Amino acid sequence: MKRFILYLIRWQLSTPILAPVIAFFKHSPSLFGAREDWIGAIVANLIGGAIFFWVDRFIFTSYAVEVWNFKDKGICDNCGKEDSLWRLVKAPNYDKSDATPRFYCMACSKAKTDELRKKGLKIRGKSL
Repeated sequence: MKRFILYLIRWQLSTPILAPVIAFFKHSPSLFGAREDWIGAIVANLIGGAIFFWVDRFIFTSYAVEVWNFKDKGICDNCGKEDSLWRLVKAPNYDKSDATPRFYCMACSKAKTDELRKKGLKIRGKSL
């Protein structure tokens, strides 16, 4: 509940931007808008925050969304080749967030991804 309240407060931080924009597009006589513009912006932000709290929570905590780590340059933990590296951290039925990170070059990544797919893991990316 505390996070939800903080999230709604964060959404309210856009009210000073939203209210004058509403006022501008409805041709309000005041540059900063009428009282109704501010009430509308506050209510819109409460509704938006109440909806998007759950959407954002799903996006950032769901295992349905893959999470990857990248390195521009490094040494492959499998073959020792210096290359661009990446690793899959989270995917459906796969979580290596607490494990010691292992980064792979493209060839080793493809082999590892193929191995995981054979085990039934559904990975959208082409390689780890």
